[in-house]
Amino acid sequence: MATHAVADPGWDRRRLIYGDWSWLIRDGLDVLRLAFIGGTIAFAVEGRSTAVGLTAASVVLLIARVIDLPRWFDFGLIVAMTLIAWGTALTLYGNYDFYDKIVHGVSPIGYAPVLYLLLVRLDVVPDPADALQERRYSRIAGIAVVTLAVGMAVGAGYEIVEFTSDWAFGTTFQEGNFDTMTDLIADTSGSLIGALFLTVWAIRGWSSRRVTVVPAPEPSRQVADRLRPSQPTTLAWQLTFAGLPIAAQSAVWIGAGVLLLALPTPTLRTLGIIVCGALVAWALFELVELIRHGDPEKRRLRLVEIAATAITGTLVLAWPAISQLALLYAVGAVSLVLSMVEVAALAMETRTRERVIGAVAAIAAFVFGIAMLARPESSFHAALTLVGVYLVVLGALRLVRALAARRDLRISQSSG
Repeated sequence: MATHAVADPGWDRRRLIYGDWSWLIRDGLDVLRLAFIGGTIAFAVEGRSTAVGLTAASVVLLIARVIDLPRWFDFGLIVAMTLIAWGTALTLYGNYDFYDKIVHGVSPIGYAPVLYLLLVRLDVVPDPADALQERRYSRIAGIAVVTLAVGMAVGAGYEIVEFTSDWAFGTTFQEGNFDTMTDLIADTSGSLIGALFLTVWAIRGWSSRRVTVVPAPEPSRQVADRLRPSQPTTLAWQLTFAGLPIAAQSAVWIGAGVLLLALPTPTLRTLGIIVCGALVAWALFELVELIRHGDPEKRRLRLVEIAATAITGTLVLAWPAISQLALLYAVGAVSLVLSMVEVAALAMETRTRERVIGAVAAIAAFVFGIAMLARPESSFHAALTLVGVYLVVLGALRLVRALAARRDLRISQSSG
């Protein structure tokens, strides 16, 4: 039966606030998230040491998108990460004595409820959306207590880190007992407000996941319908080729990584040929996988991946006199693109295992990309080792996906 794309509902107030704008930027919160990540990249390129904190905060915001937080929780976490990370990056802690208390008092309001929802995703604590339906008001009280405790634990843990740093490395983070105690009081107050917010959310029975009122229009499925094989295949044929392109990708990544780590004294040109040859080969196998499984919802994402890797690999291979700076910038940039695309694709994924594997791959690509942009002038041996380890890790994650695809097909065929 032929399928048709959903017509664009147009732009109005409901779509601007509660709708999905596109596959990458769903709403204004994603604009803030991308602006935060853009600032992180800028600080990294400038070589500022504070880019480390911004990178960690950006990873937290990427995870927030993966776990699909409701908008108010997502906004609260963005505010918390902005206060913490940008306060450090812009040296606001040292320039303004009161700023530290603002961070300790306000940021737990944003991150304490999010930490509870993270535990919900890990199936450790009950979902607040189910508490009212089960008429378990004691469970709602438990939600408040756990949220408060988690927020206080983070605050206490941070003070322990500061004390340990001052004692072991001679830093001066803690100014005395009064400073520590007021920080803990501010952490407790903020965590209490965050716990009350989550309690009200549970009482109202609102969803613990992001709700889209106006979905983005689906991409056209005509290309996928034409590319997808029209004749049914046998189980043996399907098992033979299930996950084969992904397995080939993993072999390319792992092989390139091991080769870089094993070569005794490779030249810069050798590094460029191996890495960018792997990028081109990866793009070709990804194109094969796209043709075989033309998922219309993910097609644009995968085309972005293919274009970014193929163009970067081809340009570097065609540039024999490329410098170490340009090569590492190119590899770092394409790694960031792959990370963003991976995160965007996870919004369309419902299987827990795929979301976990994709999240790990996205975080690894993001951290690696920032490292390449932040230290392109580092020693050639250090850069070579980092690239080799990253390729092996990425290949291992792809191999897990290939084995999972084969296993899922076998189970579905046997149960059918």
